[in-house]
Amino acid sequence: MGVLFYNLLLTFFIIPVTIRAFLSLKSGRHPLPYFQNNVVVNRIKLEKAIGILSPIIFWVFHISLLLWNFYIDAWLGVLVIAVYMVASSMLSVEIKIKRIGVIPESAGVVGNDNQG
Repeated sequence: MGVLFYNLLLTFFIIPVTIRAFLSLKSGRHPLPYFQNNVVVNRIKLEKAIGILSPIIFWVFHISLLLWNFYIDAWLGVLVIAVYMVASSMLSVEIKIKRIGVIPESAGVVGNDNQG
């Protein structure tokens, strides 16, 4: 059931947003719309947080899902996961080519605290 849900989520939301973010970055359109921006920012933050483990975990997880879909003869699922792996790789390369980074967030009040 979880594989079906993930395949549907990939098909109708994650893949279109990932491809759209790639195309927006490729054409130089900034700022990105909300969901596309979230995909890019979360990818960069995850890469900074866990480093080289990020792509390793991604590939191990998605190759195992690809093989599981192949095992249960879910050919549309195999195709969807393969498309997502390609689209995700293209987006990662575009992020590296454009050298896109994330400005660290800071909590607190912006401005002068001495009002007196």
